[in-house]
Order: sequence, then C-alpha cells, then structure tokens
Amino acid sequence: MVTNFASSSHSAALRAALTWTPKSLPVLRRILTDQPDILTQRDAQGNTILHFLAAGGNATAFRELFEGGLLRRSNRGGGGGELRTRNWSGDTVLHEAARLGRLHVVEVIMEREIELVSERNALGETPLFLAAANGEEEVFNLLIVAAAHDRELLRRDDGCTVLHAAIMGEHYSLAMEIVESFPNLAGAHDKNGNTALNMLASKPGSFKSMPMWINESKLTEEDPQWNEPVIRQSIGSFVEIISVVPWVSWLRAVHDVKKKHACALKLAKTLIANEEDWSHYTNSWGRYIDYDDDDDQADQPIITTRRNPLLQAAENSILELVKEILGKFPEAAYCFDSNGKNIFHIAVENKDCTMYSFLKKNVARKDWMIAALDHDKNSILHLATKDGAHPRVLFGSLNRMAWNVYWFKTATELFEDTHSSRQKDAENALKSMNEGMFVVSALFCAVNYTAVFTVPGGFDTNRDSPWGSGLPVLYGTVKERQLLVFLFYTGAALLAALVSLVEMVAIQLSRFTSSDFFIALPYRYTAAITMLYVALVSTTAACCEAFNIIDIFVDIRIRNFFVMMPTIVAITIVYVDVVYLPLCGLCLALRCSLTYRGHMFEASAIFKRSFEEAARDADQKKHEIEKVVQD
Repeated sequence: MVTNFASSSHSAALRAALTWTPKSLPVLRRILTDQPDILTQRDAQGNTILHFLAAGGNATAFRELFEGGLLRRSNRGGGGGELRTRNWSGDTVLHEAARLGRLHVVEVIMEREIELVSERNALGETPLFLAAANGEEEVFNLLIVAAAHDRELLRRDDGCTVLHAAIMGEHYSLAMEIVESFPNLAGAHDKNGNTALNMLASKPGSFKSMPMWINESKLTEEDPQWNEPVIRQSIGSFVEIISVVPWVSWLRAVHDVKKKHACALKLAKTLIANEEDWSHYTNSWGRYIDYDDDDDQADQPIITTRRNPLLQAAENSILELVKEILGKFPEAAYCFDSNGKNIFHIAVENKDCTMYSFLKKNVARKDWMIAALDHDKNSILHLATKDGAHPRVLFGSLNRMAWNVYWFKTATELFEDTHSSRQKDAENALKSMNEGMFVVSALFCAVNYTAVFTVPGGFDTNRDSPWGSGLPVLYGTVKERQLLVFLFYTGAALLAALVSLVEMVAIQLSRFTSSDFFIALPYRYTAAITMLYVALVSTTAACCEAFNIIDIFVDIRIRNFFVMMPTIVAITIVYVDVVYLPLCGLCLALRCSLTYRGHMFEASAIFKRSFEEAARDADQKKHEIEKVVQD
C-alpha cells in the first residue's frame, strides 16, 4: 500500500516513532489496532516508519516494538514480516541501519531476524556490502559473523566484493581487515576485470599525503590505526602540536590525511604481496574469460579486458605504488597499454618528471624502452610535444608554456603546432601583468629621482657658506649621517626601479617564441619583480629615515618596530607569494638544461642511428634486387 502520509493516523504514528518517548508505544499500539499495516505504509520514496527509525538509530524503539508484540518475525518463506518491507531502492530496514552505521539497531534486528543479512537491494547489495562501502567497521564486524558461511554475500551482482567497496570509499583500515580475514578477495575481480589493486591504483589522492613531509616520514605501518604514533612518525615534531591541540580542525585534517596515506600504503604492500604472478597483467588490456552465472547462458564465455595496475598508477602519478610493484615484479616495467605505450611513454605524456626520474634510475634496458614507438608510431619525443597533463599545482598559461618547453626542446614544428593557442595565452597573460608593473616601476623611478634633489632641509644657496653653495643644508651637522643614509636608500630604490624598468621593456619587446618561455622570459619576469620589491623596500626605508631626520619619530625603536618592520614584512609576504611559482619553474628549467637535455640528445642519437641502419638495409636490398634483375 502506498501513501503520501496524508492520513492523520499515519502522521501520528510517524510522530510517535520519530520522537520516541515512554508514551510512544501505547500510541502505536492504539493506532495499530485500527490500522494493522501502518508500519508498512510507504512514503514517496518507499520508506516506512521502520526505515526512519533505523536511519535515526533508535534501537530502543525497535526493542520495545519487538517486546510489545507490534513487530513480528518474518516467516521462513520470506513473507509476513514488517522488517522485510523494502523502499523503492530495494533497501530493507537492515540496509539502512548498516549504511549509516547504526550498530545498536543492527544488533536488535540481528537478534530476531538474522536472515535479513542475505537480502539484496535493487543493485544486488547486501547490508554487509553497504557497511563496507561506507566504512562502518563495527557494523561490518557484526554482520560478517552471520554472513561468513556464504561467501556470495561478500559480492554485489556486478562482481564487486566488499574489498572493492571499502577501497572505492577509501576506507583502507577496513580494507586491511577484509584482506586479513579473506585473503582470496585480494585477487577477486568484478565483471569489468578490476581487482582490488586496480581500484587502489585509481586513487591518487590517497597517496598524495603532503609530499614535502613524506620524504622525512618514518611510518612503521605496524599499526596505522593508532593516531599518535602515526602522526609523530609521519611528520616529526610538527605533529606533536597536533597531539597537544587535537581540537584544531585543520591540524586534525592533516592527521587524517597522514593516517589515510599510511593505511593505503600498507594495503598496497599487502595486495602486492598476495600477487604470485604478474603475467596476467603483462598486457594491460589482455583478455580473460569469465562465465555468466545465469543457468541458460552458463556455457557462454564473456571476454573481458583487464587493466594493468602498474600503468594505472603511472597514469595517476602514484609513485609509491609503482615502487612497490617494480620492487617485487621488475619485469612488469616492460608491459604496454592498448595503444602500445610503455611506462616511460606514459610518464612523459603526463609530464611527470618525478616518475620519469625514478624510472630512469631503476628500470633496466631503459634505452630500449625510451626508443620504442607506440601503435601510432609516436616516440617518447612526440609524446612530450603533446599538450598533456601538468603538475599538481597548475601555474597558469605562462608557466604551463614554460613547463611544456621544459619537457621538449626538439621537433619544433610539431611542438609549435600543438602549443600555438597556449603560447598566445601565455603571451597575453605576461603582457597584461607587465603593463601594470611597468607603470609602477616608472612611478618609483620618478618619485626617487625627485627625492634625490629634494632632500630634507633643502640645499644651501649661501655663497659665503664655509661648505660652499649647492650642498644640502644638513651636510656637516649632527644629522649628516642620517642624511647620507636617506640618500643611500633613495639611490638604491632609484637603481632598482631602473633595472626593473629595463627588464620590463625587454619583456615587452620580446618575440615570445616558444624557446623564450624556457628560461629567458621567466628570468626577466622574476628579475623585474625582485627589483621592484627592492625598490619598494628601499623607498619605505628612505621615507622612515626622512621622518627621523625631521624629528617625527622621537625614538628610533618606534620607527623600526612599529612602522618600518611591519611594512617590510607585509611587502615581503606579498613578494614571496607572487614570485614563488615563477621562481620554482625557473629553477626547474635550469636543472633541466643542465641535466636532462643530454639524455634527450642521447635518445635522439638512438633514433638517428636506428634510422640510418634502416636506410642502409633498404639501399642494400635495392642493390641486390637490381643485381638480380641485371643477371
């Protein structure tokens, strides 16, 4: 029976159930006398009063309803019980309680209706599966006792297991418990051929746990569940603050990320340890045969593709997973994807320099792999020209262009063709920033040039002065030293502003070719910003010194600590924020020009030698054919 809860009796019953008090049971008993099916009436989504009680975690209401005889146990045939009533998604009351982690409600239901653990919803999910998918460990451990006798309850209709569900929800501590209890699930696959390791390889966020701290991490992983040891061993003394101040939400978020990273890494090691052979992953899209479970199609094989977790990890820049896989299966590095790309191709196409550097140091016969071509006859150099992925922190059009030039310095025609629009965006962005800074630099030049000839106190115009006319009035007085300091600051600001102006003119007159984005333009932009920062700081210092000369500041400490220092600190913070990313890109480009260019030339030499050998073989065959024809 379907209703929209319009009847007054049903509204009263729902109100009594949701606001459960000692008077609720008599109210429901009175209503059930007139309408025995009140507990099974559904709303627009198919939910009954019992679904609302389960979602709210009201175990007391369920217990009193059972004890009062208002809830009946289902017949063995499956009918007659209110607890088996489903909503439009096929969820029973136990599904709702398991999904939301209502442990006490699950306990009450399981005491009286344990058969509900095998019920499936419209997607084929059991309450045990929903508990795993939502990371409800206590509920899962309770349900697994009743479901352990039937391993099919660990799977959904599409073949996904509870281990798949826990990993998809990033509940890695629960996933570890499942692997320890059911080791055979580590190699189980769904109908798409995905194993638990495939699922983990598609979770890059679980392995990006503060990279600048991970290098200093000392994770022992014996017990990543426990908070304090994991934190302290992960990020050292800084995390001790988190231990002392656990209520600071953003610090606690850092702790949660570190904990997830430790659990994911331990799970990855466990899954890889359970792999005995990598041959079924050798071809990342290699086919395997599965059979449909339906009786009428039991003899029909289903050909399904299986992906290689190593290549998935490389595509998602999960360096930790790549290290673990290659550590146990070094031969896995020589596999290819459906397009004929090896792991080097994937790292270069994704512009992942960290992955590429690791592979170059740890993979044998790397020259052969670097020289390999994919199915489209693309070499590693061709893939480097593509406008593919970029670092996790995107730098904007200017730095993206610099990043792509960093990855590729040859095959100019293809590179220019694929990056013409990005090059134009980078040019417009740089010119737009440069125009604003140009005006500021010119203003600083004018201000400081004027300040040099309008020093505090003015100039002496008395021809009879012992110091001569034209000198500053304060020259030769007790404030001479302060005057010289003022002139020094003013001159430094004028010089820095002029240098900044020259750099900006050079940027404005640049041809903006692709090679300019490699070092020249980032260098000029960084130099211009730095000189502008020096000019601003020097101008601020000169201003404070001028105030000191005319005795506006009584105490020099007031000037230094309450005016000058706060201003310079604020300017420095803004400067660091503006110049940090371009400076990082410039350092990366310099390292590239000194380190990786030689390797790229080495790869080019390999291609050149292979092409020359092919040409010689072709000429030799041609001469042999001509000789045969002549004979």
